[in-house]
Amino acid sequence: MMTLKTKSTRFTLTIVLLLCALMAKADEWQEASQVVEKSTQAMLSLLEQGRLDALRDSETAGETVPLDVSKMLLGMEVIMDTVIDFESLAKGVMAKFYRRASPQQIDEFQAVFKRSLLNTYSGAVMSLKINNFEIQPNPTLSKKPGRQKVWVKVLANGAAYDINYAMKKRQQGWRVTNVTIDGINLGLAFRKQFSSAMAQRKGNMDDVIAFWNDPS
Repeated sequence: MMTLKTKSTRFTLTIVLLLCALMAKADEWQEASQVVEKSTQAMLSLLEQGRLDALRDSETAGETVPLDVSKMLLGMEVIMDTVIDFESLAKGVMAKFYRRASPQQIDEFQAVFKRSLLNTYSGAVMSLKINNFEIQPNPTLSKKPGRQKVWVKVLANGAAYDINYAMKKRQQGWRVTNVTIDGINLGLAFRKQFSSAMAQRKGNMDDVIAFWNDPS
């Protein structure tokens, strides 16, 4: 028969284990949010330096010199390579068609998807006049170990934008696996676009990959 002392000991142990689990999850969120904060700050620093370089070159040339977009894209790629899981994102975009694709088609789509995402995201960052960003307090802790969501509020062009980063812990560290901007799930939007392109091109994946590479 279990004594009152035994019950009390087990209850105390349960509470301790629960608190340890919550602390571990809080530590995970802290790690994930630091990755987002560091990469976002790196992008803003890169953009600021690019604008300063353009201003300096304009003064030297005596005429307006635009931002070096190619240099910015290269810098953005270096930053994003350390934080975004492009392979996982591309797989999610292909969804049910992933199993039908050959290894070569998968590699080709991952490459063109990465390039299109880099161009789109970098273009958006360069066009916005970002004043500040804030990592938002985590409203709920993830119940799944190795998975976290990080909310960021970006203040730009006199408006506020809410960005939600879904993140997973990989061998290399925390990586972004999806992004939602002001309620728009980018992973889902790209998945619908891929599915629609497959329907329009009668299931010809090579044509879809070519279209993604050059939508014009």
